[in-house]
Amino acid sequence: MSHHDADGCLIRRLWPADRAAVEAHFRRLDRETRFSRFMGTVSEAGAQAYGAGALARDGVVFGAFVDGVLRGVGELRPMEAGGLGPEAEAAFTVERAYRRRGLGTALATRLRGAARHAGVARVHLRTLATNRAMLGLAGKLDADLRLGGHEAHAVIPVAPPTLLSLWSDAVRGMFDVSLAVLGARPRRLSAGI
Repeated sequence: MSHHDADGCLIRRLWPADRAAVEAHFRRLDRETRFSRFMGTVSEAGAQAYGAGALARDGVVFGAFVDGVLRGVGELRPMEAGGLGPEAEAAFTVERAYRRRGLGTALATRLRGAARHAGVARVHLRTLATNRAMLGLAGKLDADLRLGGHEAHAVIPVAPPTLLSLWSDAVRGMFDVSLAVLGARPRRLSAGI
C-alpha cells in the first residue's frame, strides 16, 4: 500500500513529536495564506503560536511531507466539546510553493477517512468566498456549498465505515505510528533504489 498520496508527497497523521515541524510550517506561511487560513489578518508570530498548540487540541491532524519536510497540514476538529461527533470542522494549509500538486486533495481524503471512522457524518469547511483553491477542493469532495457575503460554507458528506475501510484505516494508522516512533521523515525514493 503506497502512502504517497500526491506527487512526491507522503501523507501521515501527526503526533506530539511533530510539534516542531508543525510550528515551522505555520511560521513559513506567507501573509496571504495566513489570511485565507484564519479568515483574517494573523501575524507570523500568531500563526507560529497556533502551530505550536495545534497538536494539543481535540481532533486529528495530518501532514503532507514533501522530500521529508512538512509542507501542508489538514485538521479535523470537533464542532462541540467532548470530541468528534456527527459534525466536525476541517481546515487546511499548504505552503504557497507547494500548491497545485494535489496536497490539499490528499489531505482532505485522509481527513474524510478519519472522519468516517470516528463516526462523523458531515464535515464543515468554512473559507473566504474568494479562495478558489478551497472552493475547488469542496467541489471535488461533493460538498454542498453555500456562499454568503465574504464567506463560503461547504458541508462534505461522509459515508459510514465498511469492513474494508476500517481495515485500510488500521493499516495506514500503523504505518503512521511507525514513522512517528522511528522519527522518520518520509523522503521521495530515487529511481535507482
